[in-house]
Amino acid sequence: MTLKERFDTFTTPDFYSRVDSEHILELYIGLDEKGRRSMELRSAFNPRKVRGTSAIEVNQYENQKYKTIRFSLTDEEISGLFYTFCEDLIEQTRNLPDKTGGYNAIVVRFHQWKKMFISSKKDFLNEPQIMGLIGELLFLKDQLSKRIGFSEALKSWSGQELTHKDFSYGDTWTEVKTIRRSSQSVRISSLEQLDSEYDGELAVYALEKMSPEYKGITLNKLIVEMRNLFPDNDDRDLFMSKVALQGYEYHNYYDDFVYEQIYNKNFRVNSDFPRLTPDNVPEAVTKSIYDIDLNSIAEFEITD
Repeated sequence: MTLKERFDTFTTPDFYSRVDSEHILELYIGLDEKGRRSMELRSAFNPRKVRGTSAIEVNQYENQKYKTIRFSLTDEEISGLFYTFCEDLIEQTRNLPDKTGGYNAIVVRFHQWKKMFISSKKDFLNEPQIMGLIGELLFLKDQLSKRIGFSEALKSWSGQELTHKDFSYGDTWTEVKTIRRSSQSVRISSLEQLDSEYDGELAVYALEKMSPEYKGITLNKLIVEMRNLFPDNDDRDLFMSKVALQGYEYHNYYDDFVYEQIYNKNFRVNSDFPRLTPDNVPEAVTKSIYDIDLNSIAEFEITD
């Protein structure tokens, strides 16, 4: 039974069930006195001041037997993130050497997740924006991080900053385009997008939309997975800031957009690559949006 399925069995406020009898910590899930989904640690500890967020309320209690720190979900629209957070707390503390470090481990882990827990908004990314962000994240995770490391790859990502290239690093750059499986072209949205005195590359990701039940790529899952790949807290914060610049906030809405990656192709953009730039169009042309046929640029594909 998944954690979500276990939460769904609870109907009585202020009722809790231990997560796992084999777990070194006494972790419980259930409904708090207000009927909100929550998770708590029961232990002996010296409480620290822990502030919640607009989406997660944090409370600490004490009785004659033990002390409690409780995390209660106040925004059901991000329940999927809450389940992932709970699973992370469970698994990351499972192999602690002893239970005395449990409270500190839980608090530290919460602070690492904290910036994810903000009240959900109702202004969502549209599907082309969702696909575009997925493509950029896949390039960062699967390609660029292997070339220059996760931290440097993150720093090279422009996101929605006022630059024309998606990624700029060293003396090269990459523009990422995400298309549907059936598409045979990519759209270039400005004269500057492929313009540079240095050679760069065009990375193309083709995705196919699947049913919500398919275990494929979703924006929520990809962002949570990637966030946990950064070992440094500052990099995690920078990563979340960059996805926020794209207009993203965690919401269950995005779980309905499920994709399968069909292929990825990279093309060398050099002086011979067919493109429009400010230098090769009439001076009177100040803006241009154009499509490049993928079959026509096969000779520029990077295969090594």
